[in-house]
Formats: sequence, C-alpha cells, structure tokens
Amino acid sequence: MWSGFARTAAIASLLVFGLAPMAHAHGDEGDPGDVTHRDTPAELAGAQINRALARGSLTSRSAAALPENLPTTWCGTRRETDDVAHAAFPASSAQIKVVYAYASDQADDSALWADSLQGNVSNIERYLALQSGGRRALRFDMGTDCGPQYVDIQVVPLPSTRAYYLDDFDRVRDDVAAALSPASGPRDVFVLADGLSSGGVYGIGEIYPTADQGGSANVHNAGGLTGVMFVTPSTTPNSSGWQPTVMLHEISHNLGAVQATAPHSTSFSHCTDGEDVMCYADGSPEAQFYDDTVCPYASGAIPQTYDCGHDDYYNPAPAPGSYLATHWNVYNSDFMASCTQLQTACGADVVPTPPVNQGAPAVSGTLQRGSVLAASVGSWLNSPSSYAVQWQRGSGAAWTDLPGATSAMYVPTSADVGGSLRVMVTAANGDGAAVAASAPTAPVADIPGVAAAKPRSQRVQIRLRDRARRTAGTLTAKVRAVLGGREVSTAATRVSLRAGTWRLRLCAGPSRRSMSCVLSSRVRARSRRVRLPAARLVVITQRRITVTAAVVDGHARVRARGQAASV
Repeated sequence: MWSGFARTAAIASLLVFGLAPMAHAHGDEGDPGDVTHRDTPAELAGAQINRALARGSLTSRSAAALPENLPTTWCGTRRETDDVAHAAFPASSAQIKVVYAYASDQADDSALWADSLQGNVSNIERYLALQSGGRRALRFDMGTDCGPQYVDIQVVPLPSTRAYYLDDFDRVRDDVAAALSPASGPRDVFVLADGLSSGGVYGIGEIYPTADQGGSANVHNAGGLTGVMFVTPSTTPNSSGWQPTVMLHEISHNLGAVQATAPHSTSFSHCTDGEDVMCYADGSPEAQFYDDTVCPYASGAIPQTYDCGHDDYYNPAPAPGSYLATHWNVYNSDFMASCTQLQTACGADVVPTPPVNQGAPAVSGTLQRGSVLAASVGSWLNSPSSYAVQWQRGSGAAWTDLPGATSAMYVPTSADVGGSLRVMVTAANGDGAAVAASAPTAPVADIPGVAAAKPRSQRVQIRLRDRARRTAGTLTAKVRAVLGGREVSTAATRVSLRAGTWRLRLCAGPSRRSMSCVLSSRVRARSRRVRLPAARLVVITQRRITVTAAVVDGHARVRARGQAASV
C-alpha cells in the first residue's frame, strides 16, 4: 500500500506517506503514482501539542509562568523570495523552510495564515524543548525585517489552477521546489497548500523508511524532502488546535521518523504505542496492535508524546546498545539545533528542564497470586526529585488503577489471576513532571493446584446484515478459554456482497468501550460471493464477552455487521 518514485540513481525509492480518514486509499491500490495514506487531525487528536503544553508544569513554576518563547503572531513584509538579508542562521545550516502556496486562480490569503504558521512554529519549538529536557529543538528558516524571532514565510504563487493541484502532493511539491532559490545547505520544506484539498484537512510527508543507519551520514540529514498540509478553502487558520501537531508530524516524517525497523513501527511509518505525535491506528496491518494507554496523560504532567518510551524514533540519551543508540535517532538530526543556539525558541534565559524518561519502568518477580512483585522507576534525565508509583490491572484494552497499590512492592490477589499488570511512574522536579509505563506483564497465574473457573468452549452464530437489513451471510465464531482470557476465532466464510475489496473486522470484549478488534487480510471479489478470510483475537478477561463482526470495504466503510449474544 505504499507508493514510491525514483529520486536519483543513488537513492533507491522515496515513499510518500499520509493518512486518509479511516485509512482510505487515495487512488487505486498498487498504482505507484498514487499517495495511499494521509494524516488527518482526527487521527492525530490524541497527540495534540497544545493539549500537552496546556498541562503545564508542577511545583516551582506554574503553567502561566512558562515562557511563550517565540511570538505567536507574525511580523514582517510579505515576500515571494527568501529573506536572506535578515536570516537568523547561516545559510549552510540545515533548516526547514516554511512556505504558503496558492493556485493561480485563487486569492492570496497569506496574510490570514501568517499568524497561524508563526504560532505553529512557536508551539512546536516550546514542545520539543520540553520533550528534550531543555536540550534541542528544530532549526526553522527564521528572520524578517521585524527581527530574527519571526518565521521567514515565503509566499509561492503556483503557476497553474486549483484543479491542477487538487489533492496532488507531487505537483504541489515540484512547483514549490521550482519557485524556491537553490539552498546553500540542507533544506526541508513545509508547505501550507491553501484551498488545495477537495475535502477535509490532511498532511502528507516524505521519508526514506529503510534509512535506519545511525550517524551523520544518514540520508535524512541531506534534506530535500517536503511535508504538505492540505486545507480546504473554508479552513480557519488556528495555531492553538491541531494544526501544529499535523505540521510537526509531517516534518518528523521528513526527519526520518518512523523507520521500518523500529520496535513498534507500522508499514505506514507510524508507531503503535501510546498517545504519540507519530503513533496511531493508521490502517496498516500493524494497526491492530495500537495501544493508546501505553503513555497516558497524567494530571499536571507534561506527557511523553514525542516517541512514547523513547524507543522508536527520538531519544535525547539512548542507553548503550539500545535501538536508538545503534539506529537512526531523530534527536541527532542536523535539523535539530541546541537550545544554546536557538535561545528564544527554547525559552531564552528560562528553559524548563522537566524529567525525561530514558528507560521504561519494569516489573520483576514471579507472576503468581501471593508472590511479591517489585517495580523499578526506570531511568530519567534532569534529576527528578520525587517519584509516584501506581500499579494497574489490564482489562481488555483498558487499564484500571489498583486502589492503594502505590508502593514499589505489590502482591497479586485472586482478582489479578488471569490478568496482566503494569506499573505507572510519574517523575517530578521543579520544572514539571512526566509519566512512563512499564511493559504489560504476562497473565498472573494462580497458586499451583488451584484451578480458576473457566468458561466452556462454545460456538456462536453472527448473522451479518447489510444496510437494508438483508442477511449477507452467517458467521460462526468459536470462543474458547485460554490462560487469562478468551480466544475468539472464525474460519473462512462465504457471504453475499457486491464485487469489491473487503475485510472482516472481528471484535470482542466485556463492554463496547473495552473491546479488542482485529482486521482480517484484504480480499478482492469479482462476484457477489465473497470469501472472508479467517480471523482470531484473544481478549484478556474472565468476564462474559460480546462478539461482533463487520465487513468493511476498501474505504473502511461498514457494509454489513452483526453481533452475538454475550458468552
């Protein structure tokens, strides 16, 4: 589901990524000329930068006392060329160029978007300064006739009409590149494509997904990549919502996040763990493993949402021998500069240095009722002055705090048998707090010789009905007991649907909010007899569960669904 195109003989193929709502394909699958994935505000909502910043800091500084850093309103003279006379950084430095582009038959609304783009950059810089513990942030092309703290926004009147550029990443990228002067150093470009979306707002970025080697020779340091945010003509500029998150997401793709070899990567260059700028259920085959509870938000804390766990694409100080110590680490990108150089962007004289998790907490001991488990707090930068521990029990896809379990030791009870445990650690210092979670444990076993009650294996029938309430077919699901929960499986089943591309979505859980789901492989049918592939999932609960099934088309729209009684 990737689209690739040759860049140079020395660079094999460059993949374009984005994400449409519900992982829609933009164009026919397999056509190398089509972008097949887009990133939308709805999909990235859980990782909104402004929500992270709004939570502020703890103890000695209040949220209101944190520095604004760069201005959030723009000042300067509109330019269709690079403002080299007022450049804040040497031309040879790796920089990200911000561009406002509009088609030849559209109005120039750059004045309306300037404040939003300036605010996006200001928020991104403050966010990265906090996430790195006051160490590094991005180097944007800065400097206007109002001062070095303003983004040098270049206005590009595109030579062709809106119809020519509508939803076409390649055409926008190529014509913007043609309008820019040659760069003296590495340069990536972020484009606000005003009014060039036919519906909805989304972003597309470029990445070399197999360029995972560490060190300065990584191809992502060479620049030459583009990220585009497509907006509709009716979109309201606003840097206090989702727009800075979409901007950072596409820029991060250009910087090399997330590589295919990363521990939690998806085949669309995203990740599957946590409320994270680069992680969400992106419609890839790996999306079934997405878990937004890995790095949850905590009251009063600065969330760790730029690489949850710091193990996939960004870590200020990776442990020796770890993945990011030996592979590409966006923190080391030439497009990242030290806060000493960036100064105002990071906070000038007052750069907050909250705790930054470097190694996740861990649970050790025998996973058995009555045995003592111990939690480590993990490793942290910036000398936390206190740690708060909270044990949790897994219930389906959700985690529940265990009342009173707030010490480093915990003894599992009968209520924990069959479920998984984890520990949440909140580290705090004078500049703020951050939360990190251990990996879930295996299911807790009972004391040897004590058998937990298990439900019988049974089969349930799910009648699939289409939108007109006609029966499309009947699915048989087998439910059997496994250690810690239930396994739900279906065999390949023929149903009556129109010709097209289809997938089976099988879900099960004790309640609708705590259901786990899995998508089968995709099948294409040329007739009305569709053979849905087999599917299987495991639900970690001893409670009664409800099993549901749905048939979705190539655009992830539900075309038939059904539900079994609670079992």
